[in-house]
Amino acid sequence: MRGKPHGTRLWLRFGLAALLALTAGLNISTASARNDNEAEAVTQKEPEAKRRLLVMLHLPTPHFRPDVSYSGGYANDVSRTARRRIAEELARTHGLKLLEDWPMPVLNVDCFVMEETETTSEAQMMETLSKDARVAWVQTINTFDAQAKNDPLFPVQPVNKYWQLDDVRKIATGRNVVVAVIDSGVEIKHPDLAGQVTLNQNFIDGNPYVGETHGTGVAGVIAARAGNGIGIEGIAPDTHVMALRACWQEPENKTRCNSFTLGKALNFALTQGVQVINMSLSGPPDRLLKQLLDAAISRNIKIVGAMDPKRADGGFPASHPGVFAVADSKTTQLASDILVAPGRDIPTTAPGARWNFVSGSSYSAAHISGMMALLSELKPSASLAQVRADLVVNPVNQSDANISGQVNLCATLHRVTHKCACSCQLATPAASALPSTTLATHP
Repeated sequence: MRGKPHGTRLWLRFGLAALLALTAGLNISTASARNDNEAEAVTQKEPEAKRRLLVMLHLPTPHFRPDVSYSGGYANDVSRTARRRIAEELARTHGLKLLEDWPMPVLNVDCFVMEETETTSEAQMMETLSKDARVAWVQTINTFDAQAKNDPLFPVQPVNKYWQLDDVRKIATGRNVVVAVIDSGVEIKHPDLAGQVTLNQNFIDGNPYVGETHGTGVAGVIAARAGNGIGIEGIAPDTHVMALRACWQEPENKTRCNSFTLGKALNFALTQGVQVINMSLSGPPDRLLKQLLDAAISRNIKIVGAMDPKRADGGFPASHPGVFAVADSKTTQLASDILVAPGRDIPTTAPGARWNFVSGSSYSAAHISGMMALLSELKPSASLAQVRADLVVNPVNQSDANISGQVNLCATLHRVTHKCACSCQLATPAASALPSTTLATHP
């Protein structure tokens, strides 16, 4: 644990907060400073997932489906009734209660949520359902957590210090790139995000779309407006954000998601032509999400995942092959394909037209998603293997130039464009490209 900051550090912290408040003309609040009423206003009830299963039913071959233009709902699906009847029959036969459903045409399945009502063990029920020829597979609903921290704030270290954003703006701003933020709700009318969110969608039944702390903060790091005289600047301020609410905020600013909500959001993103998907969350391996991620990777979509330092493999989806896994600078024992980006004492947007200082690999991942938007603008047709090969990093272990580490954005942009807007020094013993072998199985 950190010790208490010295007096000088305290004065610096309050001085920085006061300066940002003056320049913004609005209040700054931290997670610890919000009053109970404000916390209750954004807290959502967790969708109940106890004793519930996801049952995937085969869809007809797309060529024969009348709804081949489907992009994320049932409105134009004339065969829904027949598939619903099959699901209802399965539920009755096996003593289950059918709750809700969602089509996943990207995987050629319908996803049904069923609740167990009998005393049969979960494993036995899954095995029984899996033997039905109409069932593609059955799985539990897993829970995922946003990788943010609520530690006391320490003096802010702006990303401009590390990535020289003023100079980067001369090369790229993320123009015409769409980044899907799969997270909790984004406050789309925030003064630093107004006009930045081109589409917002809610995938949590029973809970209205609201601006929440985690999603709003992640979106701000990626795409907060530049040059508007207030607040912060995003890494890629000309990027179009697609705010897909698949997570909800719980008490104490915890943010949760599950397999079903994330699956719906991922399926939707894959039908919308996004170039980058940010997933600042982590949980256990999940079959539905794995297949959707593979579909995204096969379409050359850049998936960015936040590492969970509490999990040996960094957690899923960061551990999935082809995902750009990101850690913050305090993470230890990094594997050779992990990216490190600023993730401590980061100023970003917050609900209520405010700004917070935040920490955690969630925000490190948001930095990398912003960078991916810049690279997508400069080389829109580059393969994922080529993108990884273009990245220049400063190794955590200076004696090993092959280990991943702090991303050098300026050197990366120089490698891509051969322009010297902010750096003309490329790979040295302390700065090298990442290995591209991670993507070998996903051309």
